Amino acid sequence: MDRTCFPDRPLPDWARPLEFKFTPTDYMFLSQTDADGQWDEGQIVPLQDLTLSPAAAVLNYGQAVFEGMKAFRTPQGKVVLFRPEDNARRFRRSAARLAMPPYPAPGFVRAVHQVVKANARWVPPYDPHRALHQQNSLYIRPVMIGSGTVLGVRPAPQYTFYIFVSPVGPYLPGEGRVIVLDSTHRAAQHSTGDVKAAGNYAGTLLPHEIARSQGYKDVLYLDAQHSRYVQELGSSNFFAILRDGTLATPPLDGAILPGITRDSVMAIARELFGWKVVERPLDIEEVLAQAEEAFFTGTAAVLQPITVIHYRGRDYPIGTGKAERANRLFQCLVEIQTCQRPDPFGWVEEVEIVP
Repeated sequence: MDRTCFPDRPLPDWARPLEFKFTPTDYMFLSQTDADGQWDEGQIVPLQDLTLSPAAAVLNYGQAVFEGMKAFRTPQGKVVLFRPEDNARRFRRSAARLAMPPYPAPGFVRAVHQVVKANARWVPPYDPHRALHQQNSLYIRPVMIGSGTVLGVRPAPQYTFYIFVSPVGPYLPGEGRVIVLDSTHRAAQHSTGDVKAAGNYAGTLLPHEIARSQGYKDVLYLDAQHSRYVQELGSSNFFAILRDGTLATPPLDGAILPGITRDSVMAIARELFGWKVVERPLDIEEVLAQAEEAFFTGTAAVLQPITVIHYRGRDYPIGTGKAERANRLFQCLVEIQTCQRPDPFGWVEEVEIVP
């Protein structure tokens, strides 16, 4: 690594909760394919802009996928990652769905370690005086784009894979009020809703702004076929705790992203807490009538309670609003992620930081 290029950027004030926004750091990882479509080994380079042709496939045909990950600073000062191999596998699946050359999983994990290590000074310290839901972290964004030029709908001749990082605070803070918007859907079965295609998120921007303008945190999407069954939020998976104590979440039906936090929460609930966990269709009417708690999960959001669901002109409070069981899940998950309780699943990996 060329330390002569080390940027002189000031660190944030770690004593304050950060916003969830992009803050330029020092380094990024960059890799490209050759003329035969093979990936080079990639390298750590100073954070920089990319140069693209106006005819780049990503600009004209949306050929782009990404992942979301976090690095955490533990109370002991270590830097750790959470389930990076799972992100690598999902990234490969997303790329394959968009006719892109999947990046080797071991290389993906190695690159994530490298870029976090290179930006170690940007990993926020753990603050023992701050609540778990207010802790800062280092967000990690791996991206693959069709960077080669193409005119006509076909795969790009060249691809670029890069990873940048940014220290962030809580995502979507505030009360958990969400809204169901009529005639608005996130994805249909067997489209691209079950992979992290960048274009999936573009379609949620306007509904999200409408929701915010009406005082809601996000949109709760129903299925595209019947407008009846709950799918997920704009960037998060949905859960409900029903009156009989069952933790229920919609099944992975080809329209819902297989969230890594989603899978982690189900494992904690089933294996550590002994709860009944089911994946099945959830009618919105059932959720409104039977849910004692509801929440959404994702890398950025972690786990956040839903206190109100607005549906067809009416606000429906969910349970008492205390979300005691959801908060118990959240606490267990974050304590595993930050090495404050044993990790029986082998999810956490330490990044070796050289002083």
